[in-house]
Amino acid sequence: MRFLYFQFALLILCSLSAFGSTPNVEKTFKEKYPDVEAPRWKAESNGLWEAHFEIDGIKYRADFTTEGDWVETEHNLTFSQLPPEVRSAIELKFDPNDIRDIEGVESPTHGTFFDVEFQQGSEDVDVMFDPSGKILDPAKPPTEKGFFKSWVSEAKPETELSSSGISLIYKTIFNLLAIFIYAYVIYYRRHHDHKMLFLLLAFNLFLFPIFLSSSLVTAGFGFTIFALLALVRLRSEAFDKAEIAYLLGAISLTFVNTMLPTLVGIPSAFLILLTAFLADKRSVWRDSFQKVEIDYRISDKEKMLDQSYLRELLSNEFAIDVKEVSINRVFKNEIRLNVMYCKLPSAKRLELVAKIEQERETAIEEKQRALLEAQSRSGE
Repeated sequence: MRFLYFQFALLILCSLSAFGSTPNVEKTFKEKYPDVEAPRWKAESNGLWEAHFEIDGIKYRADFTTEGDWVETEHNLTFSQLPPEVRSAIELKFDPNDIRDIEGVESPTHGTFFDVEFQQGSEDVDVMFDPSGKILDPAKPPTEKGFFKSWVSEAKPETELSSSGISLIYKTIFNLLAIFIYAYVIYYRRHHDHKMLFLLLAFNLFLFPIFLSSSLVTAGFGFTIFALLALVRLRSEAFDKAEIAYLLGAISLTFVNTMLPTLVGIPSAFLILLTAFLADKRSVWRDSFQKVEIDYRISDKEKMLDQSYLRELLSNEFAIDVKEVSINRVFKNEIRLNVMYCKLPSAKRLELVAKIEQERETAIEEKQRALLEAQSRSGE
């Protein structure tokens, strides 16, 4: 008998869903959506009535109680249709690839919010966002990632940061060690420019917490970094090519030490350090020429513009191979030169130094001999 009653009740619900809802429900729907004509009604198993209708080509679903109380209205969305604040919150704390479904919801209790369903293992988890990107429910989302997950020890092993706070400490220490080797050991001990040392450290250490707290570096953020580099170059002294390379290397170390998994980050950081060490090591590139600007004092004013003479003079005085000399400015007793040169091999350099010393000693002896001869003639 109970089974017959159940079948009879089910038949009544199906009949109502086919022919329409109750008068109270239809009255409330008409008051809320006066421009919608003939919605399609469906009786839900939880006792609610669900109206299916369209507005401006968008399909909506509205739930009502049998007494005619409005419960909520929802419609499906894509990730790109979410407000920018909600997209940023999802990209910061979750993986967009785990999204199963997105619904825009309007209710009398929560107002407008967005219900995003994420896949977590074999389960699906719903997270509610308000239009500003704030999480309404649950209070502690189980699928957060990146810096936040690491800090509360909930990260998955395959994410960018591992599952414990120790990982955060490790990344910080490793980054400090890497930038110390890069900026001080490799750069400063070769070039002795403390301002450039500070710039390298500043770019790395200032960007480190930004990269660490954001698990997504967008193209717009990359353009911002290059715009910042252009501003630094515009408002400061001109950078040479090596300094620009060092600056980009410091930023790359920051990205590698925060964004990449450990198994990839360590060899990548080592590759950056090795590249800087070898590419800027003069002993590796013995035949390469370098450029330097100098103010050079010269006594023979008639030969101040003679580039061949200046090239030979600089080669002999500094025991280097001068390939090219260009004159920038001429002062009273000095000239400002751009000198392209390379160091000589040790044996050839020692030979040239010995030759220069011998010529100087010979010149001194001849000068002393001439002085003695002059004194003897004056004595006679």
